[in-house]
Amino acid sequence: MEVRVLRHNFLPSLYRQTTEKIPLTRLRREIDLTMKKVLQTEIPISLEAKELFDQCMAHLLPFLKTNQYNLDCSEPPIYAGDVTPWTPYKKNCPCYLIQMKVGKLRGTYVEPGYVVFPLSVKTDKKVVKVYKLDLRSDDKNHLSPKKMYKAVLYVFDAAIMKLKKSLAKSRSTLTTASTTATVKSRTVATDKPAIIPNVRIRFNGQDLCLVMSLPGGHEVELIPTITLSPEGPFLVAKPYEHDENPSSDMLWRLNYSPNEEHILNAVTNGDREQRINAAKILTFMCQKEWKLNHVTAYQVKNILMHEINYQIDHTPRWQRLTPEECMHLILLKMLEFTRDKFLPHFFEEDLNLWGHLSEKQFRFMRNELEQLTRDDDEMLKVITRIRVDKIDY
Repeated sequence: MEVRVLRHNFLPSLYRQTTEKIPLTRLRREIDLTMKKVLQTEIPISLEAKELFDQCMAHLLPFLKTNQYNLDCSEPPIYAGDVTPWTPYKKNCPCYLIQMKVGKLRGTYVEPGYVVFPLSVKTDKKVVKVYKLDLRSDDKNHLSPKKMYKAVLYVFDAAIMKLKKSLAKSRSTLTTASTTATVKSRTVATDKPAIIPNVRIRFNGQDLCLVMSLPGGHEVELIPTITLSPEGPFLVAKPYEHDENPSSDMLWRLNYSPNEEHILNAVTNGDREQRINAAKILTFMCQKEWKLNHVTAYQVKNILMHEINYQIDHTPRWQRLTPEECMHLILLKMLEFTRDKFLPHFFEEDLNLWGHLSEKQFRFMRNELEQLTRDDDEMLKVITRIRVDKIDY
């Protein structure tokens, strides 16, 4: 299958001088206060869980290459980002893409954002490396994303057993005087001790979740992933938050998490998080305002990326803009998509992230956004309202 690469405009760099002061307005003061409220209420991704996962995989990864199932998962896992297109297992639970080598399968686009992997009636061992596992869908003609969860679980369980045996063997050699020096040299080379995780399949509503439990009660979600190229896109087994067919046994979903993280890191480095903070406030506003509460954090993330048109050398175009101007520009872009009734995915322009919304929802959202973008007083009123907690009498 061909990978489509979209072209984006590159705009000249603008740098804020160190002596320049941003004017303090009443709206900006309210935005700053609301940003503090957002940071107090948000549930951040656990950094300790990410560190423990990296420590665990440093020892476990070599054992994921060879196993009795012929499924190679030895490529380093990829962090899926703080804001994902699916509903995470838990809000503070980091998600990682587990890359799998499944042979020379060719994917076929069936609709924007979705791919299937047809399998021949008679399995060819040279084409499908995972022939020792039953990975066919219910119709027996496609690679099943649901069964891939169990396959990855088997591979991890086998790797954990190998790691346990390796650790037991290394401990036994400590009693042998002739190998003490060798063991010490190996111990010095490894900075942190090995962690034995526990991997299980769990359910989050109707969604399958492959969860790795780590010390201290920390958990990490593992997403079975097929890699088309090192630069993406990636094909994941987990359904979108608003999926066309979440129970499908053959649909794989396109994912661009590493590409999205690269863009957001470029913005963060270039404008001191002004745009990211504006997007967080907008997400918080959508959660509080009933006319906007069907807009998700991932959709706001896509609106932000559409507004960016970034330079690859980390020099965004709005480095001279104030926080309120950042909010205004993102809202204008959101209003533009609302009028079109079409929010295109940043990398898959034919995929409408608002395809599930009704005409009534679009009408309410359009009216709200038109007021916010037309009148600063209305913006001030809404920003103040979402910041102040409601009092129950």
